[in-house]
Amino acid sequence: MSQLENKVALILGGAGNVGEGIVRAFLKAGAIVAVPSRKVEKLEELRTYLGELAQGDRFIPIVGEIGQIDSAESIRDQLLKQFGRLDAVVASLGGWWFGNRPLTEVSIAEWQQYLDSNLTSHFIAARTFLPILQERKGASYTLIGGAAAEVPIPNVSPVSISAAGQLMLAQVLMQENKGSTIRINEVIVHSWVATRSSKERSQPTWITADDIGEFTAWLASDAASMVNSSLLRLYEKPAT
Repeated sequence: MSQLENKVALILGGAGNVGEGIVRAFLKAGAIVAVPSRKVEKLEELRTYLGELAQGDRFIPIVGEIGQIDSAESIRDQLLKQFGRLDAVVASLGGWWFGNRPLTEVSIAEWQQYLDSNLTSHFIAARTFLPILQERKGASYTLIGGAAAEVPIPNVSPVSISAAGQLMLAQVLMQENKGSTIRINEVIVHSWVATRSSKERSQPTWITADDIGEFTAWLASDAASMVNSSLLRLYEKPAT
């Protein structure tokens, strides 16, 4: 039996560059995998990329926006109606900022956009899905973060500051859910990530989207039942 056989997993951000590696790993491990996106074409692109893994009824594409409370709750209700449960959530939300300007030159529109996409989305996700995970013994909730949360990087303040907020959000959730049946962990990626979109410029030492996927799939499995309330850092691979 595969390590996630018949577990229902929700991969938030699963249609993104890193998220698709997480979706692949969960499907390979036997999970039923739901992936929301506000764009139908992104879900169809993901289905094509997944190939045979997306055949059958274990890949569940859902049109919806996790950054809006009503839409997030609609996704939750759809999953509960269809499966009656949720066993694992991975939140791979947000993106990088390429403005390359100091904080004093960041527009209020850019600032608000990245707070919403990189931090508020995590708040909405936790608020919506943690309560239903509490009903499942051994359920897991994994947040994906980056080095910008711990290392101040000049000229990317919208990413760094929202990432630091997301890291604190994760730690608050861990404290508030001590003694519950949910295992909450954060994976902090201290590496550039090799994805399909970065293939031409990626380096052999970079962590891949599939590496992150395999690690988070393991975290959601019973084999990782001892891992809880942890900050887990993934670093670049050694040069060969």
